[in-house]
Amino acid sequence: MKLTRCFSLAFPALPAESIPTASVQTVPEWDSIAQITLLTLIGEEFGLEVDFEEFGDAASFEALASRLRLRSSVA
Repeated sequence: MKLTRCFSLAFPALPAESIPTASVQTVPEWDSIAQITLLTLIGEEFGLEVDFEEFGDAASFEALASRLRLRSSVA
């Protein structure tokens, strides 16, 4: 899955099995810089123009996946 790959690149120490439940609360390295890095990776991987305001409060794997599903259903 593309989003899983983005998380693996942004958080290389995060075990693969922890990615689907990853959130700001469970990943200590997930700070504002990591959020920007993650959103940049998502933009590159999905070929999207990422609006940092739109995705800025998406603070979990599931929240990001939900936003991406919403974007793809609109496109």
